[in-house]
Amino acid sequence: MSFIASLFKPKMWVSSLEFLFERVLAYTAACVMFVMMAVTLVDVVGRDLFSAPLPGGFEITELLLASLIFLGLPMVTAESAHVDVDLLDSTVPAFLKPLQNILIGVVNIAAFGMLSWMLWKFAIRTYEYEDTTAVLQIPYAGLVFLMAICSSLSTLALIVMLIFKRGQKLFSSHGDGAQGKVE
Repeated sequence: MSFIASLFKPKMWVSSLEFLFERVLAYTAACVMFVMMAVTLVDVVGRDLFSAPLPGGFEITELLLASLIFLGLPMVTAESAHVDVDLLDSTVPAFLKPLQNILIGVVNIAAFGMLSWMLWKFAIRTYEYEDTTAVLQIPYAGLVFLMAICSSLSTLALIVMLIFKRGQKLFSSHGDGAQGKVE
């Protein structure tokens, strides 16, 4: 099999995405969470013991929290762990369930695609305007680009799930876990 033909094998794409989601994003999110914890600790100890909070600690925590949320978004998407509200599932006949799942997948792809597109536009505009935080003057562009990248990865995960996995979890190596269903 040629290299070009191997690129179109679903397993190669899925395993590459799995590595990205499980290793790169998860470890980066863990590091961000650790830094956020350390900043909060220094801020609280400084405020309570020395009456001198960490300058800009709130801003740093704000930025880290936003990046943590968006770093987790592709992982939650790939695990199909978003909250589902099944209001009409009992009324849909069994023979229409596959069509319903495809429709839900297409709507999710459209929603995440729109979010990604808007975030890319906002990231470029933030970069061009050189927007910064108020106290520490940290540029927002890096954070907004991270948000756009992670949102785009979520969209890619939804596309792969719809095409190759038919709406199931993207990665099968994990246990069932919480499905996040509200009935």
